[in-house]
Formats: sequence, C-alpha cells, structure tokens
Amino acid sequence: MKTIVVPTDLSPESDAALSVAVDLARTYPARILLLHSVVYPLPMPAYAEAATITVNRTVEEIQEIEQTAKTALERMASNSAYKGVTILPTLLTNGQGLVDNVADQPADLIVMSSEGASGLEEWLIGSNAESIVRYAHCPVLIIKKPVAHFRPENIVCAIDLDDRLKTTQHYPFQLGEQGLHQFLYVLTPTDNRVPEGIRDWVNELAKAKGITEFDCAIHQASTVAEGIVEYADEVNADLILVFTHGYKGLRHLLAGSVAEDVLNHSTKPVLVMRV
Repeated sequence: MKTIVVPTDLSPESDAALSVAVDLARTYPARILLLHSVVYPLPMPAYAEAATITVNRTVEEIQEIEQTAKTALERMASNSAYKGVTILPTLLTNGQGLVDNVADQPADLIVMSSEGASGLEEWLIGSNAESIVRYAHCPVLIIKKPVAHFRPENIVCAIDLDDRLKTTQHYPFQLGEQGLHQFLYVLTPTDNRVPEGIRDWVNELAKAKGITEFDCAIHQASTVAEGIVEYADEVNADLILVFTHGYKGLRHLLAGSVAEDVLNHSTKPVLVMRV
C-alpha cells in the first residue's frame, strides 16, 4: 500500500478518517493525499449590465474560498499527532466536485468519514460515501466515529457465495490469516440455501485463501444488510468487510446495494471492496 486518499470537507468529523489513515500509513508505510474539492458560487445575473459587477464579485469570492480552504487543509495536515507521516494537502479547483475527484485518484485505499444518509435523503441522493463506493476503483474504508487506534482484529467478513470472492486479492491492509477468520452469511426468508451447502462453500473459500482457522456464522434476518449490521453489533466487531459488484445506472437502481445499506445503518468502520 503506497497511497491513501482521504477526502475531507474540512469539518471536525472528517478528522476521524485522517486519524485512521495515519494509523494505517504508520503500519504499512504509505503517503496520504488529503483532498478537498472547492465548490464555487455560480451567480446568474438577471441583467446583462450587471454581469461585470457579478464577475468581479465572484472572482473575489473564489479567491477567498480557495485561501480559506488551503489554510484549513494545511492546518489539518500539520497536526503534531501526525508527525512522521507524509501528508500531502491537495486543493482541487477544477469544479468537478468531491465524488468525481476522489473516484479518479490513483490510490490503494480511500479512507473517509461519513454520518450516513437515511429516509428521503438516502432514496434521493444518498451520501458522498455511497457515491464514492459506487465509482471508486480501489477499496474504500468508511469511518463513522473517531477511533483511538485503528488496529482491526475482530473483523466480520460478509459473504454472498460469489465465486469471484475466492480470487479477490490485493487487500489494502493485512487481512490474511490474522484478519479473515470470521465469515458471515445472512440467510433471508427468500433464500433457500441450506446451512451445510453454505459451510461447504466457505470451506472452499478459506482453502483458496490459505486460511486454516476460521468461523462461519449463519445469521437469519429480514434483509442481508440488516443481518450484517445486527451480527456485527452482537459480536462487537471493530471492522465490517463487505463486497460490492459496483452496479451503476438502472441495474443499481433495481438491485440496490447491500454495501451502501450497511454504510448507512452501521456505526462500525466498514471496508468495501469490489469483486
């Protein structure tokens, strides 16, 4: 792992993601790209003769916004608690917005804070975290609340019996025999699989990954996402690992995303990987 991208909106809540990224960067020597995308005011003059005044005002506003953001970004990066870690404060002024800018970054891992979305907001637009998970080309780690020291040991790995999981590699941090030992399959009322078949598949998965000691939990719930959140709370997990197929457009709208539902409703750190 060489590069960790941490998007920030410069709010105090986003410090939680940077702190976790620093923990990871110290353990697996990596640099951190601390990213902020500036959102510009775009006034529309009602009359042509007002255009010059509007443009002049807008230029001044843009300069002020950029300078304020730059100062805040540098302040975050220079925190004495992060001494010894390479943090590159990067201010993007291309107007693309946070999601597009973050998804386009060459990174081994994206770490970001999120409070999640619910109700009408979730249905209409979702959260930035959801959108980045959907479009990112690397694993995304979502932090919901401050973590004193990010050293995940009690990891719940949610699976869906997709054979592509057997060949998934390049985990962003150590999730070998020490980490991937607690597999979870959520059995919903419409799922007709039998427990014996599920356990046989998990045995094959563990064998393919060289994992010799592991547990396989089968948890019953109304929905897969609900079951993952419930089980993670029951065992007091310090990380949930979920996989996503990265569906977009109509297919995503129809199928939904278990990963995104877990992001919105769990308070645990969630690592999302695409298969």
